[in-house]
Amino acid sequence: MAYRNNARLDVEVLRFQGDLNAAEMIRMKDRLSRLMNKNHKRMVLDLSSAHHADLVGLGILVDRLIKVRACHGVIKLCNIRPEVAKTFDRVGVRNLMQSYNTEAEALQSFASA
Repeated sequence: MAYRNNARLDVEVLRFQGDLNAAEMIRMKDRLSRLMNKNHKRMVLDLSSAHHADLVGLGILVDRLIKVRACHGVIKLCNIRPEVAKTFDRVGVRNLMQSYNTEAEALQSFASA
């Protein structure tokens, strides 16, 4: 899991290093918790490396989304591959999260908010 902070917009960008599965989401869950504890509430998850999403991974992602929103935070997604988007659609979670074609578009959405 790689991440960086866009200081100008105060947005954390987190990049998956593999598929959207339980193991990767557990690492992401820990990272998101640490960021929230440091009062970082604006995040972009870059899914460009994820070729597959499983139900457990999606469940953990939705759980984190709910927790971040409860703290008045925002998680946005970018670079979702078509095969992952299909899984989001089948499970019915795609409309729960804003998603963008590129990281730049996701970051821009924070600037215009």
